[in-house]
Parts: sequence; C-alpha cells; structure tokens
Amino acid sequence: MQWLKDIIVDLLATLVIALAVFFEETTLTYVVYIYTVLMCIARFVSLMNRNFQKITQRKVSEAPLWVYHMIYAANVIILAFGFWFFTAAAWVFIWGVAAYVHKRQNTL
Repeated sequence: MQWLKDIIVDLLATLVIALAVFFEETTLTYVVYIYTVLMCIARFVSLMNRNFQKITQRKVSEAPLWVYHMIYAANVIILAFGFWFFTAAAWVFIWGVAAYVHKRQNTL
C-alpha cells in the first residue's frame, strides 16, 4: 500500500476533473484545462525525447500499472460523460503515450 503515495496527484486530478465536470465549477474548469495542457506537453516531450524518458525512468513508482490505466480511463469517461470531448481526447492522448513509452522502456 506504499504505492498510494505515488498516485495521490493522479487521484486528486481525477477528483478535480469530476468536480469540474459535474458541478460546472468555473475555477476548476481552468485548473483542468491547464493541467491537461501541461500533461499533454509532458507526454509529448517524453514521446519525442529519450533523455527525458531516462530522467522519468529513474523515479520508479511501486504502483501497479493497472491503477494508472484505471485512473486514465476514469478521466476519459468522466470528461466524455460531461461532453468535454476535446479534453477527453487529450486524456486519451496522455493515456496512449504513457502506455507506449512504458512499453518501449520495458523492451529496451
């Protein structure tokens, strides 16, 4: 259960996304947009730059991989349910790149 500390930011992000979508909180909407853009940039950089991958590979999370898949799936489902299709598509990109980079790192 030590890995719960590793996923706390991801769980908080999912909570903020849910609050922004279901309660239409304007301030949280901006937080979701900014966080999503930053995550997209980080994933894009990790996709294009192997040096960045080496840096992120050093921080090893003990959380099972399925936990991240569940969190990303929840984010996509919540956003799509709230008709935030562009943001949901961005989270599909984040999820896909994360899975691809993880798979590529483990095959090297």
